[in-house]
This record gives sequence, structure tokens and C-alpha cells, in this order.
Amino acid sequence: MKITSIKCRMLAGTLEKPIQFGIGAFPTFSATLVEITTDDGITGVGECIVRKAPQVTKTVVEQMLAPVITGRDPHDAEALWDEMFQLLRGWGHYRGFVFEAVSGIDTALWDILGKAAGLPVYKVLGGAGRDRVPCYASSLYFADLPEMVAQAQEQIRAGHTAIKMKIGRSAQLGGRRMDVACVKAIRNAVGPDVDIMLDVNSAYDAATAIKVCRQLEADDITWIEEPVPPDDLDGYERVRKGQHIPVAAGESEFGVFGFRELITRNAIDILQPDVARVGGFTGARRVGALVHAHNLRYAPHTGFSAGISHLASLHVAASVPNLMTYEYFFAPNPLRDLFAEPFPQPDNGVIPVPQRPGLGLELDQRIIRKFELT
Repeated sequence: MKITSIKCRMLAGTLEKPIQFGIGAFPTFSATLVEITTDDGITGVGECIVRKAPQVTKTVVEQMLAPVITGRDPHDAEALWDEMFQLLRGWGHYRGFVFEAVSGIDTALWDILGKAAGLPVYKVLGGAGRDRVPCYASSLYFADLPEMVAQAQEQIRAGHTAIKMKIGRSAQLGGRRMDVACVKAIRNAVGPDVDIMLDVNSAYDAATAIKVCRQLEADDITWIEEPVPPDDLDGYERVRKGQHIPVAAGESEFGVFGFRELITRNAIDILQPDVARVGGFTGARRVGALVHAHNLRYAPHTGFSAGISHLASLHVAASVPNLMTYEYFFAPNPLRDLFAEPFPQPDNGVIPVPQRPGLGLELDQRIIRKFELT
């Protein structure tokens, strides 16, 4: 089997009402889809996460990385990953858009391997082999408190047993005091048996994060996510040592090397790689081995990605050791439902993994064309 073509398609979908969270307003979802075809006629699909400018990852895939993999065997996916990484690292490109491009290619290669073997990707990956995974509802974004309470109660009535909410408000929105008040109101609304995760999106400094966490320690919080900017490793270390709520992070890291210092400095409890940023399935499974070796927990990130990434993350969750939970994104996302059939739905805090070959769902080309940029 040989790779014969690599094609990228840029997508964008605008929300009716922008999402508000710690780093500002988010009006438009974007993605770069990667389609790789073999001489056997198998096409695999992947996704590069792009919050902005999908044309950048398209250029990296088609001009820098396609020559590396064209004519090669998809069964050598891990070796191809290493070749792409070494090429990029040699020029100082080991983070950012270029690594997101690697992620889309690698995901498509593993989709090919699953289709060729007649198996879902999580079985090709080996590992834990779960056909259902625990999940949580994500996320409650900034809104008037009664609206947030109503959204939380709706998700719990729908069967969710865990929910994530955004904090990290600016001073204009009430700052940390409003954050604390909202968390306590949500805890009161959903009761003591629902897990609550908090996501700061890097909007705090370490001192503020510690202060907020100490004020919320009696509210049984499952984790505090991205309490400080991703490059503030000293801040992560201070937050973890300065209060008792577990610290989660990782959606902003690229490749297994991005997690190394967080772990060696004992600055993190729960790792949250994003398959569309960490290097696809190859990067995600390597992080999984690192998590296992250090007896930490794995909670793959989804968030502002298109449906391919959400689906790929579900296969990651099914295969990695030390899984904690999967992020089921209930917030508005015009690019999630790109498939010819519905995305898997959770039931009582558990979500099934598709069992058909590859990623398990086929793209609906009519929907793709609706959001495709030219």
C-alpha cells in the first residue's frame, strides 16, 4: 500500500452568538481537513486544529509535509511521524501551526490503517480497548447566572454526571468574585453528586488561581484547568503546590515533549492532549505512555475543533491507559456534525465508540461543501 495523494480542505462556521470565555469572544470555528488516498483506493481523513487561518496548516501540509509521505506506506505511520518531526525541528518548527499540520496527517494515516484492517482505530492502536468511555459535558460559557444554572440543570437532566464550566472573567465581567459566585451557584443547582470541572483558559496568574481554588475547596471541584498561561511553568508549579484542587492542562502543548517538564516538575495531575495538536494518534498514544509511567490521569481535549477531531479523541480515550474522562462538547459548534449519521451520544455519563472500520463515521460531503472555504 502506497500513499498517492494528499488534499486539504479548509472549513469555517460562524456562530449566531459568539461564545464568551476567559480570553475573549469566539465567533467562528475553523478547521483544516486532511484527506490522504492510497493506491488501494482507501482514503483516510484527519484534522488540524486551527483557531485562526486554516490556510496556514493547508500550506504546511501540502508544501512541506506531503513530499515526506507521498509514495510511502501508511503502515509506517510512526516512522513517518518521526521523519516529519525531524524535518520541522531542524528548522526550529516544533510547535504551533506546523505541528498541527503533522496532527492532521497522522490522524488520516491511522484512519487508513483502520479501514485497511477492517477495524476501528482504537483497536488498531491496541491499548485499553474500551468500547464505551466515561465523559463529561463541556462547557458552560459566560452568561447571566440564571442562564448558566438552567444550562447546567438541563445537562444533568439529560443524563450527564459531570460538567465543566468556564471561569477567568475579566474585571469588567466581575472578575474572580463573580467566578466564585457562579461556581457556588452551579454546585448548589446540580447537587453534591455531580462532578464540576473549572476551565480558566489561562486567564489567571498563579496568585489569583490559588486564591480562587482555596475559596472553592469546600465545593468538591474535580479539577482546575489551564489556571495560568501554558508557558508559565513556575506558575503551574505554584498553583499545584499552593492549594488542593487537582490541576489539569495540556490542550496547548505540542507533542510528547511539551508535557515532559510539566510532569518532571510535579506541576500537573491530569493531562489533556488534543489529538489535532499533539501530533495525531501517534503523539496522543506517546503521551499516554508518559501518563501511565508517572501514574497520572489522561483526559483528552476536544473543544473548538471540528467533528473529525472530536471523533478521533473518542478513539484516543478508548485506547489509552489511565483514562479519566472524555470531553463531550455540548456547546454550539457548527463544525461538529459533519457526518452522514449522528455523532455518538452519551448515556448516563458514558459514550459509545464507533465500531466500524477507521474512525467509524463517514463525512457527508454536502455538509462539508456548506462550510468549505475556497
